Amino acid sequence: MTCPCTEELSAYSDGILEASEQRAIALHLQTCVHCQQKLDGFVALRQGLRTLPSPPLGFDVARHLEERLSRPAPNRRRPWHMQAGDWIRWLPAGLATGMALASGIWLGGLLVGGGSAVVARPSVSVRVFDPVPPGGLCTVSEICRLSKGMP
Repeated sequence: MTCPCTEELSAYSDGILEASEQRAIALHLQTCVHCQQKLDGFVALRQGLRTLPSPPLGFDVARHLEERLSRPAPNRRRPWHMQAGDWIRWLPAGLATGMALASGIWLGGLLVGGGSAVVARPSVSVRVFDPVPPGGLCTVSEICRLSKGMP
C-alpha cells in the first residue's frame, strides 16, 4: 500500500474512517516509519489542544438563546391596506419606472418609423472623418486646402 495522505492519517487518528480503511492504514503503519511519525504528530497535537484552558465567555449563550426562544414572537402583521405614508416611499421608483417606459415607447416608435427624425447634412468640417479612398489623399479638394492652411 502506498502511504496515505495527510487527511487520511488525520481521520485515522480521529477514528472516523470506515473499518476497512482503518484496518488498511493500521497495517501500513506497522511498516512505515514516516507515517508513524506523522500520526504521532497528530496525537501530540490533539493532546496539546486538550490541555489548553478554555476561556470563559462571560455570559451563557444557551440561556440567552432559550430566553429569546421562549418569548412570544412580536406581532408583525401589517394591515391589508397601506398606511398613509407608505406610498410615498415608492413614489421615486414609480416615477423612474414610468419615465423609463415612456422613453422606451417613444424611442421604439422612432425606430419603427412612427416619428419623424431629422437628419442634418454633414458640414464640410465633419467630412474630414469620411473614409479616404485607396490611393486618394482627400475625398474633397476643399478639405485638403483647409487642412493645409491654403485659401
